Amino acid sequence: MKKTLLMFASLLGFLPNAPYLLHAWRNSRLDSLDWIFYALSVPAAVWVARENKPEKCDHWGWLLLIPAAFLLAGRSLHNINAASVLGSVWFVWSVIWILGGWHFAYRWLPVFLILTLGTPSLTYQLSQLAMISVSWAIVLKFVLASAGFLWIFCNGHFRWRLKKGSAFFLAAALFSALLLRSKDFYFTGRSFVPDYSLRVGRFVGRSITPDAETRRFFATSDVQQYRYAVGDSDLAVLSVHCGDNIHEIHPASHCLRTSQWKVESEKPYFLQPDFAVTEIEAQKGPIRILVWVWYSGREFSSPSFFGFRRHFRPGGDYYTCQISIPVTTEVAESRKLLLEFVNALSHEVNHDGL
Repeated sequence: MKKTLLMFASLLGFLPNAPYLLHAWRNSRLDSLDWIFYALSVPAAVWVARENKPEKCDHWGWLLLIPAAFLLAGRSLHNINAASVLGSVWFVWSVIWILGGWHFAYRWLPVFLILTLGTPSLTYQLSQLAMISVSWAIVLKFVLASAGFLWIFCNGHFRWRLKKGSAFFLAAALFSALLLRSKDFYFTGRSFVPDYSLRVGRFVGRSITPDAETRRFFATSDVQQYRYAVGDSDLAVLSVHCGDNIHEIHPASHCLRTSQWKVESEKPYFLQPDFAVTEIEAQKGPIRILVWVWYSGREFSSPSFFGFRRHFRPGGDYYTCQISIPVTTEVAESRKLLLEFVNALSHEVNHDGL
């Protein structure tokens, strides 16, 4: 009984993140369905609890509890809300591991994987990793949740077990892969908020009034659009001043996919060691485009939506800068024009040798 009470008490770790979760579910288009996975975890938890009882304590669980507690309580240090949510989830599971033993914790593992599927920003990260649309990433999450229920059934019916050593190996491999991936996700560099004019170097531009769909998409933001011409090439600029509303900033590849573009590649491109953009190649029918996008505050910029979210602070002043150009011959030629345009916007952002 005492162990059960302590396990329930560990659920209090979700309280600090409750306001953030509710805000994300209510205001973020990417995260609006994530509450379903928290709801699904309830019948999953009831199913597991009815069929399993705690065993002897296992203090190996402290190896997970300590980093989970840091993620949960150290938000002011790592500045990643989603990491704090993950800390809440795995803090509870590590308490179950310590108090109920490894085999008991293993049978609870599918429940907490279903909970993990409700982590804000996970939908977009899955779409990035798998190079699929956000809609398909949502479908994938529901497939994984269904697999979690199947796992619970197999644990009970076939008495599946996972050796602790095998679990440590799998966790280390997954952590290493995520660590390598996060190098690009969370890079930040110098601030760069361009001041667009109708003449940028040899590029001649005109201002475009955003249409109703664009204004609806960026409902509370100040949106500016421009078209610039040089020779036979045409550049499109989207500049969004979102103020301090994080949910008015959207990942560029997400916007492209929702507009039926096929994203062929997406990677960071460094113009300087301390400044980078995300370079996206996309295609819709016969039309190919090359897109550069970065997110900037007054003191930093990031090519990555995740790097931007990490440094976002309420009350700040934030922008999305997106420049696209058709690819008519070689990608290198389009990239050269984008580089010339960005250099013309600011002499501080250039790349010697290009």
